[in-house]
Amino acid sequence: MLIDITVANFRSIKDPQTVSFAALKDKRLDQSKVQIVSDRLKVLRTNAVVGPNGVGKSTVVRALEVVKGIVTAEASEENPLKKILTGSLFAYSDVKNQPAEFTLRVLLKEATELEPEVVATYSIKADLDHIWEESLYYNFGTSKKLMFDRVAVASLDDEVTYTVRWGKLYRGDKKRNEKAVDCRHSFIKNAADKGGETCSEIYKWFTEVLDILPMGVGSSSEKYVAAMLNAHPAWKEQLINFFWSMDITDVRDVRVGSNRDGKFVQSNDGDMVFFVHSNTKAAMFSPYGKESLSMKRLSLLALAFFEAFTKAKVLVVDDYGMFLHPEVILYLTSVFTNGCKRASQLFAVDCNPTLLEDGLLRRDAIYFAEKDSEGSTIYYPLSDFRIGANGRAKAMYESGAFGALPITSEFRFVNEEA
Repeated sequence: MLIDITVANFRSIKDPQTVSFAALKDKRLDQSKVQIVSDRLKVLRTNAVVGPNGVGKSTVVRALEVVKGIVTAEASEENPLKKILTGSLFAYSDVKNQPAEFTLRVLLKEATELEPEVVATYSIKADLDHIWEESLYYNFGTSKKLMFDRVAVASLDDEVTYTVRWGKLYRGDKKRNEKAVDCRHSFIKNAADKGGETCSEIYKWFTEVLDILPMGVGSSSEKYVAAMLNAHPAWKEQLINFFWSMDITDVRDVRVGSNRDGKFVQSNDGDMVFFVHSNTKAAMFSPYGKESLSMKRLSLLALAFFEAFTKAKVLVVDDYGMFLHPEVILYLTSVFTNGCKRASQLFAVDCNPTLLEDGLLRRDAIYFAEKDSEGSTIYYPLSDFRIGANGRAKAMYESGAFGALPITSEFRFVNEEA
């Protein structure tokens, strides 16, 4: 589970900004929407960032993508940082071209009767050419222990060397791995590939738990849907039932296959998806690319949800309500909250205030995004505001009580060519 993420000097964010999944200790809030990890820690099942267009809501999603990309980059890639971070460093004023900084706290193990929960804190500071700092700490309950950290040492030549510290509880080869990792690759993957127990745990979280859905509804989403249905053939029926639950009752079959000599052939490894629509008189064979944008979006979300129902996932969805009716957004969020596996989470980013409907999310699960006086993105939670017992968060937001609203002004087109 994701507990929080802090970002600085990245895209539209200048000063450190944090979005947290840690639940407030407030018994007045709905306890069914949190996962109780221990007496010290409760984690929200669903979080959302809401705000107007163009203020940097998606920056926190891109930050998660960047950290995952750096951690999982193959050693064969000469400089994955340049590909991952180009155009993403904060570009304004005195911090121009300074390294981006990211810190994630994630739950690795829940508490048991004999042992406390284990929370990993992973931090990385990097620019287009160097990882300047990287560290991993474990919290065993209230006890914080260093696993490793490495910090770049200033040098007169172009070669970057590191000062490395190791914690007593670190499990894995130390010296050999230290020398094997260059300044453009994360230590985590190298150590995990060599069987290091400590780094394998956090690496597995990035590769198997953190799931960032593809943007839009293009070819990448079709490949995602095809791959999921190939891996779980029984989910085809589940997908059809999912459509029916939202009154989309003409989908009778979903098929996956490949284009062979201009013909669609069903296969277990294909990357093309077709829907079979039918009514009382006829059936229509419709390729994924010809479906409505909303059908594509619903297919993508449904299959991601199904996986979160069967295994622990942190599901990150940018433009969550894209192409969807407000009532469907409410329905989808409730379906996830009620059906997700114990340790699964949904992180939804959207400009749609439907996510503020009373009873949908807890007040500490909603963050707003807007620009400050310097044009930098800031995030702040709804729980910072006082709302009465009869308060209506959505109505209050739309009236301007919380900020994070677009400020519109009159526009007139001037035809200078006339």
